[in-house]
Parts: sequence; C-alpha cells; structure tokens
Amino acid sequence: MSVDRLKCDLLNKLTNARIDLAAYLQLRKAKGYMSVGESEQLRDNLFELCNFMREKAPLLKMEYSESELVALRRAAESLSLAGVCLMNGRYDCPNFIAVNPDKLEHCLTTIALCIMCLSEHVGLEQH
Repeated sequence: MSVDRLKCDLLNKLTNARIDLAAYLQLRKAKGYMSVGESEQLRDNLFELCNFMREKAPLLKMEYSESELVALRRAAESLSLAGVCLMNGRYDCPNFIAVNPDKLEHCLTTIALCIMCLSEHVGLEQH
C-alpha cells in the first residue's frame, strides 16, 4: 500500500469512527443507556483502529509533518479513551451500560478536530 493511499485510508477510518461514535452518543443521550452489545462492538472497533494506527506508525512517522503526527497521537488517545469509557457503566443491570456522555463528547470533539487537521494537510498536498 502506498503512503498516500495509507493516509487516505487512515483518514477514512477515522471519519467512520467519528460517525459511529457520534451516532452512539446521540442514542445514548436519547435513551439514557446503551446495550452491552452495542457498547462492546463500538469499543472493539475503536481499539482495532488504534491497533491499526500503532502498526502503521513507523511508516507514517516518516511521511507526516510534526503537526500531523500530533493530530494522529491525539486522535489515537481519544479513540482509546472512548474505548475505555465504553468499558465502564455496568451498574445495576448486566444488559445495559450507562456510559458517561460528557467523556464521549470530549473524545468526539477531539477526534473531529484531528480529522480536520489531517484533512487540511491532505488537501494541501493534492493541490
């Protein structure tokens, strides 16, 4: 896989993770809880993306600017934090989770900002 294709793929994966997290958060706010299955599926997807980013880090370090690397690190930290947040919240009922929406909102905002930073650099390189 070429580096440009890897960058585009990573940006698409981050965007999809942001969309999934936003949808989950919207449902969580509306219902007040989420099922264990929904939470575990999103958590696994977020951790899988973190692993992908970690595997590709050596290649990306050579190609990304310092500001892009900072954005990638912050995105990975926010994905991990959201994943850990999704592991919490099982209180009275083992079938439902009451995840802290404020923490997820913070993660979502950070991921969106990182995507914006990364996409601006990709856009500049393409022109």
